[in-house]
Amino acid sequence: MKIEESLGFKLAKASQRMFELFADRLNKAGITSKQNGAMLIIHEHQNITQKEVATLQRVDQTTMGQIIDQLEEKQLVMRVKHPSDRRAYCLVLSDAGKELITSLWADMKNCESVFLQMLNEDEIQQLFRLLDIIEKE
Repeated sequence: MKIEESLGFKLAKASQRMFELFADRLNKAGITSKQNGAMLIIHEHQNITQKEVATLQRVDQTTMGQIIDQLEEKQLVMRVKHPSDRRAYCLVLSDAGKELITSLWADMKNCESVFLQMLNEDEIQQLFRLLDIIEKE
């Protein structure tokens, strides 16, 4: 029995390597990977609430509240009144947040290219398909 033969170990190591490739860019931007994830979700979904971001990112609502508070302090995210629910707030990126997430997306895609450089296009597509299947609940 060897830990290197464990799927969990292999997935964790792959994730760790991907994170290491991207961590320097996040550090320079002054945000965490969870903050980056939240900003990506907000960028992709118009009129999204904090609760919806938490659900999509698979983070509890208390933690998401802290993440959004931090992003708001950095003036990257704003809470605005929801257009159809007077009790709710939507999250939107500020201009600085939009600029940052666009730059980080390009950096992340470059890191992915480095990470996947040993695979051909068919293998990359197969990897994504398999991960999609595994990730579904």
